[in-house]
Amino acid sequence: MRRLAVIHHRHGDWVPALREAEPRLAIRGWHPTDVLDPGWLREAEGLFVWKLPAGLVAHMPRLAWIQNSGAGVDHLVADASIPPTVTITRADGQFGFWMARYVAGHLLAEAQRLETCRQAQAERRWSPELPEDLSGRTALVVGFGRIGRQVGRALRELGLDVQGFVHAPREDPEFPLHGPQDLHRWLPDARVLVLCAPLTAATRQMVDARLLAFGNPSLTLFSLGRGEQVVVPDLLRALDEGRLGRAVLDVFPQEPLEPGSPLWSHPGVTVTPHHSGPSTPRAMVPDLLANLRRFAQGEPVQGAVDRKRGY
Repeated sequence: MRRLAVIHHRHGDWVPALREAEPRLAIRGWHPTDVLDPGWLREAEGLFVWKLPAGLVAHMPRLAWIQNSGAGVDHLVADASIPPTVTITRADGQFGFWMARYVAGHLLAEAQRLETCRQAQAERRWSPELPEDLSGRTALVVGFGRIGRQVGRALRELGLDVQGFVHAPREDPEFPLHGPQDLHRWLPDARVLVLCAPLTAATRQMVDARLLAFGNPSLTLFSLGRGEQVVVPDLLRALDEGRLGRAVLDVFPQEPLEPGSPLWSHPGVTVTPHHSGPSTPRAMVPDLLANLRRFAQGEPVQGAVDRKRGY
């Protein structure tokens, strides 16, 4: 029976779910801060993990497969302790649905002026101001895999004109897809900019002063991918200078967001605790099931991450 180690802060949820999904595997779980069993790990060939504890791979000489517990694998690709012979796979589960609801919820709260209505109600004041009409407004979605596509579909249903941006432009039956070099041309009239691309050399610090110079006062930025894709001082400056109307940030270069960050108190920023796409067994096990079965049967897993591309 092949062994799969689960190193996760919610291993108590994941271990029984994985055992039920593939009972032919021996599965044990630990919190990343727990004292691990080196004897058991030495025989384990599979690892389910998010943040890889320092030195863990050295205790797993038979390791052949790492299943990341989320969509972004930049932290694993950059980890020099993982031999190139180890296959890394990712899973985005139902993140697309989660993130689509997140973007739609925050955007609609803004467009329907819910805060204005709430304040007016508290003051027992009738406020007849109409909601914002989003019909025909432009939404730009950077990163158009399963997640970005689902976000795009949700925004399209709200009446927005959705433009996708990908590393290599391609024909698509649903949406126009552009290269990142064209992003600045769309920003002057855009209502929404959504970042849900993986963190790569091309996307790191992509939202900087040069790009935001093309922004406008009605633009709302949603940062859902990785915090390192946004240059925070440039973001704050753009908000103060009217080149960006609002920023909804779910990811940050350092998490948890440090208490002294100016993002907490800026009136144009909404901070959420990296919850736009939660990793739950219910959502992700269907994505993992085929590879769990292959692993249990001694067959190669599929869908390996391209370490050069970073996803």
